Amino acid sequence: MNSNSLIEEIIGNGKNSVTLSRKERDKQLRKADIMRAAERVFALKGYHDATMQDIARQSQYAVGTVYLYFKDKEALYLSLLEEKIGSLNAILKENTAHVFDAEERIRIFVQESLNSFERNQDFFRVLFSEKNRGHIIKKDRVTKSQIMNQHKEFIDQMVALAQRQKVVRDDFNPKQIAEIFGSIFMSVVFTWLREGHKEKKLSEMTDFVVDIFLNGAGRKK
Repeated sequence: MNSNSLIEEIIGNGKNSVTLSRKERDKQLRKADIMRAAERVFALKGYHDATMQDIARQSQYAVGTVYLYFKDKEALYLSLLEEKIGSLNAILKENTAHVFDAEERIRIFVQESLNSFERNQDFFRVLFSEKNRGHIIKKDRVTKSQIMNQHKEFIDQMVALAQRQKVVRDDFNPKQIAEIFGSIFMSVVFTWLREGHKEKKLSEMTDFVVDIFLNGAGRKK
């Protein structure tokens, strides 16, 4: 769910608009405004050069108001990351609910994830471009994130299913296989973002990622 979707949900005809008080709806709208402004600022200035003051100016709220909702810049960025990953989690859950073939699940995961990264490429470009300047988000904050852990669990379950169905080797540690899968996937995304292949959609790399993960890079005999 992105910030616009959050606003639509709050002010629309859904359950939230009925159960939330006016004060709570106003708080949620302000939070969505700040997150949307932060995403613009991060995209324009990068994470390290962006300040909470920049975000306050972009959102047209006082700096103190921004700090009421977010402890610091890192917490704000984590909230944005959770929003992107939470939206992806919902799509994956819906699209794989009735898919019991491991290879097809892997393909759906790769395609929908690449679609998500492409839709949010300005945001994720910040994450990748600044990776050599230190971690944007402290590891303990990520490990405490329920949304991020749900995403990790989805991958772990997908790998476990692939091992049970002999789609991938079952004599390897599943966590190591999950790490290898993640490395292949993220390498493709990073290269695409870095080189800016506007003529080629990121989702068009689905077959490549799946093939390399399942079959490796060796010459077929």
